[in-house]
Amino acid sequence: MDHITKQLVDYTAGFSLADVPQAARQAALNHLVDAVGCAIAGYRTASAQIGVRVARTVTSTSRPATVFGADAVSAPAYAAMANTIMVRSLDWNDGMLAKGGGHPSDMIPAIVAAAEVRDAPGAAVLEGTLLAYEVLGGIGNVAPSNRRGWDQGLFMGVATALAVGRIHGLTEAQLANAVSLAVVPAVPLLVTRRGALSMWKGAATSAAILNAVNAVALAGEGMTGPAEPFTGTMGVFEQLTGPWELVLPADPGGRYVTQISHLKQYPAESHAQSLLGLMPAVRRWRDVGDIESVEIECYWEMWNAIGSHESIYDPQNRETADHSLPYLLAVALTDADVGVASFTDERIADPSLRPLMRKITVRENPGYTARYRPPERGLAAEPHVRVTVRAADGAVLEEELSYPKGHPRNPMTRADVDAKLARICAGVLKDDHRDRIRDAWWAIESLATAGEAVQTLARFA
Repeated sequence: MDHITKQLVDYTAGFSLADVPQAARQAALNHLVDAVGCAIAGYRTASAQIGVRVARTVTSTSRPATVFGADAVSAPAYAAMANTIMVRSLDWNDGMLAKGGGHPSDMIPAIVAAAEVRDAPGAAVLEGTLLAYEVLGGIGNVAPSNRRGWDQGLFMGVATALAVGRIHGLTEAQLANAVSLAVVPAVPLLVTRRGALSMWKGAATSAAILNAVNAVALAGEGMTGPAEPFTGTMGVFEQLTGPWELVLPADPGGRYVTQISHLKQYPAESHAQSLLGLMPAVRRWRDVGDIESVEIECYWEMWNAIGSHESIYDPQNRETADHSLPYLLAVALTDADVGVASFTDERIADPSLRPLMRKITVRENPGYTARYRPPERGLAAEPHVRVTVRAADGAVLEEELSYPKGHPRNPMTRADVDAKLARICAGVLKDDHRDRIRDAWWAIESLATAGEAVQTLARFA
């Protein structure tokens, strides 16, 4: 195996929940419960229901895994695929802002499925989550996949395969093959998240998860993959990213990735969170009808993701709308909130929003770009933004924003995660069902089997 693969396998083999401090465990629990809430919120989306229907067509001669909410089971890879779409589809789950980051809780459904089918204790879910986050964060810190045009699932599959393989008890040689099989056949394109977006934007990482779980199954049965997937001829370094050196843990001597990743208040792209948090203050300052212009200065990554393509001024679906800064701000200014109802077909198509959207301009500020990803702090990043709002009477409101609620420097607490879960479940699940889910997942580390928590998600009435 090449030296990157060996480093990954050695780190996985030596990882232990017993070595993880309580603060990092609590952060991991926050991400787990948040992901559960996002799955409940995303269950009824069209893309998630497609995933459910596909998962229902696949059976398993060994123990199957639960498809959340659907009163159904499937082969573990397909249950994990469907459940990942639920977690991801509303763009409400967590994120990391590394060069090759993404939304790490996309990996949680695969870890949960592995623990369920192995009758593993609930602590295995917590350990697998912490391990997967470290691997994804460590690679994400150093591998410039996004700037090279590769999508988030590229290394998410590797991290998932290692965490799932650990739960399944793979040998070190089998883990190495699972890593190879998770990345070599699965190179996703960033066109998924550029321009006018499709349903695949909220489902793309589910393909990496599906492939990772299958990679573990194949490796466990003896399938081998290329021995040098990273450094070999025509491997990752040569074809995709250029060379890099991996550091694990991701922040040596510092915090765990679960502590550095962010959570979201709003079901919208990560870079929009601080601006959405400001909109209530703008509404108090002036009536929406009195606003003449809103000027946004931001770092390149934000401009590129949600402020640069012409489609942001006329989104045609929810996937483009939640990646359109003009749409998000127009809805927040008009409706006083951004939630699930902000992304119905009717609301997105509402012509009354277009004039306000056209008053919103977005441009890169090179100074903010230079500050955005300082050395050794790329996972959390330094997301500085300036907004200038001009009113018809000549008044000007100018604010510089940095750390939205949920950022590691402005973290969401357990109470905040519970409040988000309550908001998600309102009108969707009965209160006693919500409480069973909440209590089981906060207690996951102490459960004899992970399946006890999984069963609270078996059916969404």
